[in-house]
Amino acid sequence: MFETGSSSKQVGTFMLPEDETAFGKALAPLIADLARWETHDQRARTVTLHESLPAAMQHDRTQAFLRLLGRDGGTVGPLIQYLRTSVVTTDDTVLAATGGWYRATPERPEALSPGRLAFKWFPGEEPDCVRRDFAILAGQAWKALQKVTSPHIETETGKPLRRYRVGAVAKAWAMERPDLLVHDCALRLRIRPAPRSLPPASG
Repeated sequence: MFETGSSSKQVGTFMLPEDETAFGKALAPLIADLARWETHDQRARTVTLHESLPAAMQHDRTQAFLRLLGRDGGTVGPLIQYLRTSVVTTDDTVLAATGGWYRATPERPEALSPGRLAFKWFPGEEPDCVRRDFAILAGQAWKALQKVTSPHIETETGKPLRRYRVGAVAKAWAMERPDLLVHDCALRLRIRPAPRSLPPASG
């Protein structure tokens, strides 16, 4: 919902753990002295900092947050949320990598629904240095995501949907499963194969 003075951005992500690693590696050199991944324990009300996205996701199998580094070694400013893709499957390798929470059954077939990379913040409520650095951080996060994912998501009727990105490993895994349900709540989706390159012209 729009709120006066707020700024937000969100993209749905279809990614498996190897895609998360690729995203984290692409982003790491861009934010080395700027930000850290963190996870939150709501019950203990604690924040744990992590050197990489895979480390954060091993700590919390569901989500992690990217945040600016503060002068005291902690974090400051708005959060960029990375929420993991939900995978329902019988693939033991994927189940082990994602925590094994969603095993497919005859009543609950294999399915893939998106996670997200998202933020909402109120620039007017932040000091100048945070406004400047958060704009840089968000730009680098989306740049890294675009580098390791593609926009090959469309509706069942073939309409491209630019608000989703799919990682190379998740795409290959899904394309091997023609009966896999790809969806975002009630919206059914499909992953489009990459366009075939044309053969070189004969001379």
